[in-house]
Amino acid sequence: MKYGITLAGIPGAELKGEYAKKAQDEGFNSAWSDDNPGSDGSIHMTSMVKSAPDIRVGSGILRAFLRNPVTIASAFMTMNALSNTNTILGFGTGTKRQNLYQYGIEINKPISQLRSVIGIVRNFWNSAQDGSLFSWDDEFYKIKGIKPVRAQHIQNPNKQQDKEFNIPIWVAAVNEKMQQFAGEVADGLCGHPVFGADYIRDVVRPNIDIGRKNGDLKTPFELACWATTVVHEDKNEARRLAGQTIANYLSTKSYQGILQYYGIGDRYEDIRQACLVDRDMDRASELIGTEVIDRIAITGPIDEVAEELKKRYEGVVDHVVVASAGITDFNDRIETIDSIISCKIAH
Repeated sequence: MKYGITLAGIPGAELKGEYAKKAQDEGFNSAWSDDNPGSDGSIHMTSMVKSAPDIRVGSGILRAFLRNPVTIASAFMTMNALSNTNTILGFGTGTKRQNLYQYGIEINKPISQLRSVIGIVRNFWNSAQDGSLFSWDDEFYKIKGIKPVRAQHIQNPNKQQDKEFNIPIWVAAVNEKMQQFAGEVADGLCGHPVFGADYIRDVVRPNIDIGRKNGDLKTPFELACWATTVVHEDKNEARRLAGQTIANYLSTKSYQGILQYYGIGDRYEDIRQACLVDRDMDRASELIGTEVIDRIAITGPIDEVAEELKKRYEGVVDHVVVASAGITDFNDRIETIDSIISCKIAH
């Protein structure tokens, strides 16, 4: 089982680069960036790859519709040349509300448009490899014909040339239809912080398998979880912080199926009120409840957390990405990241 860590709780591209280097030196397989308003994922990744060229750096996740697909393909081709491994392009569609209210764009067919984006990116990389003209024509994008520049200065002499653009594409998928789509078109899954190991076994893995049978990809699929984690000597305090993050995500209307799975679907309106109206994250955490928090998150002192991370996901996922939790104080998240990186779990 591989181990990664998301650095969303680390402020700034330069500091993310430093933490990626720490994770690399401690044997982690991957380090992940965020991509949000005011926090550009591609800039973070460039800093991380430059600082830590021997760890897989991934976008966890890159908003799929904010940039032209050719821009995305070009950015990752260029970043990948800085790495001695291969970067990971992790896509997320974002919710309808996020796209519209955060960025002013309306996405009416997210799965269909993401299929198009992934197709453009992969075909652009193929054109860059063989020197052919690239073009694309569908309902979302019309590109008449461009020849990708393969300038010498973006080549990495430490990397085998036949692997230069072998960049895996992962997809974030919360709902069942999206999970099946990820299995069909992607090389891996960016798991969600509200997926417990039981939910992955019962819901996610079967949907990935359905999608895999429907698709044409023959490469192995890398199923990853984003493991909501809080390291704190006080177990109850750790649970409180984890519950804040879980509630914040589950206040999203389209995620109600997960609340139903965990048996608290009737609390959705109260959770939404606490998170989005009252901004009372402690109340929201209480509404999630200890039982559900313990099924989703891993919390407590570092020795207990490290042991549980290994035990809970063995045989369930291929890749555990530790996601620090907590909404009200970023120092709590940094403490968790520091503890996880230094605890030797990846060795």
